[in-house]
Amino acid sequence: MKRWRFSMCALAAVFALATPAAAALDPGETEWDGSEPPPGVYFHWYEPSFYAGFAPRTQDPTRLHIELGRGNQVRVTVVLGDAELDGYLPDLAERRRVYQELIDRKIITLTTNREYEHFSKGLDEQGVAAGSEGGRDKAIQVMSALNPERVFRIHIPLADLATRWHPVLAALGDDPASKLDAVNAALPGRVNVTELSPAVDAALSRAVAAARSGGADSPQFRSELESVITTASAGHYRVAGGAVEAVEFSTIYPAGTLEGTMTYKGERLPEFGVTGIWPLMRRDQGRGQSGMVDYLSTNPGYGFIPLLAYQHAGGISYNAFHNAGVRCQLNSTPFLPAAWRKVVSDRDGKAMQNLWIVGRGPTSHGCTRLASGHMSELRQIVPSESDVLTRVQTFRNLPQCHDVFDLRGDGQAEAMGVQYYLAYRSNERTPVRAWASNKREPFYRWLYGSNIEMGPIGGATLKSVPVCRFVGRKAQERITLQDVPLYEAKFVPEAIQFYTLKPAAFDSGLGFHFNREIRKVGAGHTPDKAMLFLK
Repeated sequence: MKRWRFSMCALAAVFALATPAAAALDPGETEWDGSEPPPGVYFHWYEPSFYAGFAPRTQDPTRLHIELGRGNQVRVTVVLGDAELDGYLPDLAERRRVYQELIDRKIITLTTNREYEHFSKGLDEQGVAAGSEGGRDKAIQVMSALNPERVFRIHIPLADLATRWHPVLAALGDDPASKLDAVNAALPGRVNVTELSPAVDAALSRAVAAARSGGADSPQFRSELESVITTASAGHYRVAGGAVEAVEFSTIYPAGTLEGTMTYKGERLPEFGVTGIWPLMRRDQGRGQSGMVDYLSTNPGYGFIPLLAYQHAGGISYNAFHNAGVRCQLNSTPFLPAAWRKVVSDRDGKAMQNLWIVGRGPTSHGCTRLASGHMSELRQIVPSESDVLTRVQTFRNLPQCHDVFDLRGDGQAEAMGVQYYLAYRSNERTPVRAWASNKREPFYRWLYGSNIEMGPIGGATLKSVPVCRFVGRKAQERITLQDVPLYEAKFVPEAIQFYTLKPAAFDSGLGFHFNREIRKVGAGHTPDKAMLFLK
């Protein structure tokens, strides 16, 4: 991808402060420990794959929130509505039915690993079969079991929100950015308005009037609060029984960003390349098939896993979400522990040759790199068709700004993070050296510098936490919080199944059509049987 450098260094405030005891990205311990298996995907050589995990899909782009923040991770939150919950069990069953038909008719042959068998076993254990029913509660139960610690039932008392929101409105002026902040403060992190529509502006005005004429406990004020939440969230958050209620699927992926740094208050931080709001876009230029959002590169380094572009970088280059982009060859990558080098396939018993691991830190020419399995999962989560994908917005903070979010809806806002401690530098597509140790504490010292107060998982705190607002398409630093807990999501294993294709070469035009179509199978999409060689 083309390297893009924008003027963030000039725009970021730089203060002449004393050098901290340990600054982010400072050299330190770099040796990797091999006592635990590596996160990532082992493979022989480049082959196509399909997603074999359990994430839900939404066909409604307004239900998605995708955010890159300080710490180099991407949070994906889906507010699950009736359509998503009604479609979840049929989606799982349909995916297995089609996968199995492709196998039985010898259109595909599974290779390398056994993720499809793990997928089928998971469905069997939860009693998911063709025609599965059981209603929305059953769907939530199954989704929670198959996606541990990623499904959240949100229940926030309206009285608590009213108490926190009332003084914000009572003091509100006419500044447009302050009014945006006020709307978003009605349900922090869940209402993400970037411009005031007439309907939202009118609802806010009524709420301000109610705040100035009555207290936080007045029925009129709470009614106007409910109106703002409903209007600003497009009805995705509902008030029932005196509380805001929703079901959310949230997952956090480690991410690689631009191989460059910016300076913030005297400290070097990973640069993000572009910031603000960037919708997904069609890939109209490229060496492969074009015109769609879920583009497949002909370069095998991208693993024949879809890229989701958000910026045209000139010529045939686009900046995009894509997979790790490089392979760590087991016999030559210098920083891999010896214990990670001798691994055999659980399908064919042959020694593996390569390992896909994403570097969480500076690593890219301008794109946002996710683990290969996570990139496939993201493709599963977002809508099927390109016409709808172009309406998916992605939020990219300024490099110093954290994604602070009350993930559980329990009133405890935390800085988002993930239990993933691998960062390395590449020379083009060859990994050459580790940036930091893969042990948690030295890695966090490298990633956060002296800004982190270490503790056990769930007990670490970030001392100074800048937070951005999004106005129009721009990210702006808004406020700095103090002593914010660090949420450390578990790293989600990567569920992709490798295969070979019989009717056509997998890297031919027909093979690419098949690759994209198999990833669309499920709720809300009528499969093209000709593309799947089932017709």
